[in-house]
Amino acid sequence: SQDPSKSRCNKTKENDTEMSETDPFNSEEADGMSKRTQLEEFFSQSLEIDLLLRLCPDDKDIIYQIVDLLVDTCATNRKLLHIAGDDKPAEVVCSRFMKLNADHIRFVLKCFAENSSPIRNMKQYLLASLYNAPTTMQLSYQNQTNHDLANRR
Repeated sequence: SQDPSKSRCNKTKENDTEMSETDPFNSEEADGMSKRTQLEEFFSQSLEIDLLLRLCPDDKDIIYQIVDLLVDTCATNRKLLHIAGDDKPAEVVCSRFMKLNADHIRFVLKCFAENSSPIRNMKQYLLASLYNAPTTMQLSYQNQTNHDLANRR
């Protein structure tokens, strides 16, 4: 009878597979770059900063401040980050931030411009706005459309 506790491994070169690099910040080509520089490049590309600067030239300083805030937040060594009144795992926050695109940034800029209330903690306000942008942007636009259509009647 066969002993089930001992597995029989096929020792061929097929078992020696090349690993797929899933973390762009731990790849070999990134070794010479700091994590902050890598994050700056990542956000510049993923947020299409050049496009944002052409579309929103008056918001140039705010756009760069948003990128700096995203980089600072994702480069942290903390395990938990305080976002919108809650402590959230840093990995979750960074993951969500890395999914942001130019549309999300334009939405945050629009919300910021429309806000007439004083903001006590600008950093926390922006972090919460950026964190929530993917889940609230479509609902906000739908609400605005509904409001506009109701006022036509």
